[in-house]
Formats: sequence, structure tokens, C-alpha cells
Amino acid sequence: MPPWFDELAEFLRIESVSADAARAGDVKRAGEWVCAVVRDAGGECELVDWHGQPLAIGEVPASSEPENAPTVLCYGHFDVQPPDPLELWDSPPFAPEIRGEYLYGRGVADDKGQLYMLLAAARELAGAGRLPVNVRLACDGEEETGGHSIVEYLKGDERGAQAAIIFDSGMIAPGRPAFNVATRGLVYFHLTMRTGERDLHSGMYGGAAMNATHALIQTLAAVLPVDGRLAERLRQGICPPASWAIRARGRRTLAPPRSSTFGPPPSRRST
Repeated sequence: MPPWFDELAEFLRIESVSADAARAGDVKRAGEWVCAVVRDAGGECELVDWHGQPLAIGEVPASSEPENAPTVLCYGHFDVQPPDPLELWDSPPFAPEIRGEYLYGRGVADDKGQLYMLLAAARELAGAGRLPVNVRLACDGEEETGGHSIVEYLKGDERGAQAAIIFDSGMIAPGRPAFNVATRGLVYFHLTMRTGERDLHSGMYGGAAMNATHALIQTLAAVLPVDGRLAERLRQGICPPASWAIRARGRRTLAPPRSSTFGPPPSRRST
């Protein structure tokens, strides 16, 4: 086995499923595991209860003149998605297994594997006396169910940092990790549609009274993209692609495919 396997496998075996209230103790245990690695690297770290959510907050100082060294903020989450449906797994989800060139187990690629790389790198550089920056860790255990705690904490943390690293991303190809400089973000809201003052029997009023489901579908249809393009009223304020992006990739590759069919990405049993 590779030298890193036993330690990472210990992390992966913790069933830190944040969507399962019965496993809240496991989520906390995963956060404590992160704190232990930071302390092992010569830093300080503690598990902070942020309004009921665990945050692993710590820092590994630079090897030389930490008071003058820049600070890099590292983020990762130590919770994982539920492993269901279990029958689709070729090996138990919380029993990591190497098959060929790949490591299989829940959390390998989202996000314990990447978080472990950050922790191990900081520890190795610090142990060799070659850590050039202060490494500040802020990791949460609720990314898979919301992720509000880490945002609230960082917003109130006035220390700041000169750079931030998040490895919770993808791989373009083996040996070629994706390097993201921005994300689109997400805006969502809850919508309630009512078409009557009280419930009506569908056998008597169906077809005659306006159906709330139909009205909602019609409303949402007005804002859905057509052939990958939003309605013109929703495109107000959009900036054209930068000239360097057009030179690097071409204008056509920056646009979505000309298709109104957008299926979900294939499932990944390694995550």
C-alpha cells in the first residue's frame, strides 16, 4: 500500500454524513481528526461550535518569521454525502479500497481526499522547516447540507488572508487538476403558488378551476433558457467575455451547447 493510505483511510472510515442526524457524532469526530493533523504539523486547531455546526479552525505558522509571512487560507469540508443506494457499490463505501490506479470510498473525491492533501502538504513542509506561509485552516462539516456556517465565520473573521485555496474541484484528466478562478454562484428562493381560497375536488372542478401546478409551470417556463440562452430580460448587465478568454478558448467554446436538453452528470461512486 502507498505510505499515505493508512492515514487517509482512517479519515475516510469516519461515516461523517451530515444529512443524517444520527451521525452528527461522526461529523464531529471527522472535524477532530482534522484538528489532530494540524496540531501534528506544529500548529494550533480547535473544533468550534458555530450555532450547532462544527468548524475546524486552526493555523500552522510559517517556518521563518511568521509575523511577516503572508497567510494562505485553506478550506475543505469533512462531511460527506449519504452512500445510498448501497447496492451500486462494488465495495463498502466506508471501507476504502485501491483498485488499479484509483482509490474507492465515500469522500475520496468530495472532499476528504483533497482536504487531506492540503493538511499533509502543510505538515510535510512545516516538518522540514520549509513552510513559506502561514497556513490558516477553516473547514466545515455541513457543506453537503448547506454550508452557511463557514461563510458566516469567515465574514466575521477580520484577520483575512492574502490568498485562499479550495481543492473541492474536478480533474480535467489524470494529472491535470482543474484550476478555477471564479464560480457562477447560486441564487434560490421558495415560491408558493395559490389559485384558490380553498381545496377543490378534482373530480368536480378539475379542468374548470385553474390548477396551481399548471400555473407554476407556466410561470417558470418564462424564465427557463431556450437553447442554452436566457430570456433577454434576464441577460441585463451581463458582461461580454474578456478578450484573453476569447483568445485562449474561442468565443464558441465559452457558450453552452446549442441544446435544450441538459441531463445530470454521471454518478460517481468514488465520491
